Amino acid sequence: MMDLDTGTGTVPDYRLYCSPDSANLVVRMVLESEGIPYREVRIDRAAGGLDDPAFRRLNPQGLLPVLVDERHGTALFETGAILLHLAERCHAARFAEPAGRGRLLAWLFFLSNTVHAELRLCFYTPRYAPRAEDAQRLRDALRPRLVAHLMQLESLCEHGREPWLLEEGSSVLDPYLACLVRWMQLYPVDDPYRALPWERLPSLVDLLEALAERPGIRRAAYAEGIMGRLFIAPDYPALDLRGVTG
Repeated sequence: MMDLDTGTGTVPDYRLYCSPDSANLVVRMVLESEGIPYREVRIDRAAGGLDDPAFRRLNPQGLLPVLVDERHGTALFETGAILLHLAERCHAARFAEPAGRGRLLAWLFFLSNTVHAELRLCFYTPRYAPRAEDAQRLRDALRPRLVAHLMQLESLCEHGREPWLLEEGSSVLDPYLACLVRWMQLYPVDDPYRALPWERLPSLVDLLEALAERPGIRRAAYAEGIMGRLFIAPDYPALDLRGVTG
């Protein structure tokens, strides 16, 4: 529930630092889905906004997302850490049992430390392999691994209940996975991975389609300039992509 200026003097719960279709999209989807008041602060990546000293004081790494908890003045960074914070606020009762909480934590860290980390290698390959031929070899090695990760997640959500990753129900994991799958097919712009084996991922297809119909998910996407398909054969945001990839 984005609240740029309520006129009521009420301070929103959070301040979200963001740029279009960056990792902050996941956080925005959770905030919108849960009806949590926040205001956004746009970072112009193409103009070097990630290196602004004021932003670096919030996250010394100069990366998005950053979520400031206005109630306590705490700046949170790292996507996984922010999502864990929101899960503890929004889903604590659902995952109160040790087994359920364990699954939530394990798969959150899997998405953050394995899938997202390997995607970043695909997105920013020249940072790690400056020669073009080495960069292509690295991407070619990573992509079968990404498919294998999706197959693991396909097995996870074959629990016969509603189409969410965990049998306990919807959680922060679902939009996180959905955005990772989205970005996998769009970025880097010059070499996206469009050929995902959807026929082998029917449960994930159900999850992605169900998630895309949720009003909070749509509001979050629209706020970042994403008007069309979200997760399966997704559309680019209707913006200058330098603001996404800069």
